Amino acid sequence: MAEIYHGNPKALEVPRWKCLLPLCMAGVGLTGIMGFAGWPWKLYNDIPSLMGYMSLALIIYKVGIKPLNRLLEWTNRFSYEWYLVHMLVFDIIFYCIGHNAPIAVVFVLCLLLSYSTAIAYSRIWSK
Repeated sequence: MAEIYHGNPKALEVPRWKCLLPLCMAGVGLTGIMGFAGWPWKLYNDIPSLMGYMSLALIIYKVGIKPLNRLLEWTNRFSYEWYLVHMLVFDIIFYCIGHNAPIAVVFVLCLLLSYSTAIAYSRIWSK
């Protein structure tokens, strides 16, 4: 969708700020609340997550920072693969490192390894 919007912005109408900001805050907020509430609410946080993070991505894209937009467009090519592998990579990292490393180090490591694993998985899968 990002590539279509980048090529022809009028092909897709991105919602206005006054719609995106409340959707983002409500979606991300509900996701957090439902996650902390635990079972059974955690089972139903997919729709608020979708609304919140999609709105956040559209807000970031709408700001118009070209390098960031290109990164989002490129990430769009293997985002499904990233979705598939991210929890496996996170679990492996948490198993190997545990809670001995600073959270910032674990976060960066999880992000980089899951991102690169998704790229590799995408290349293998697309052949």
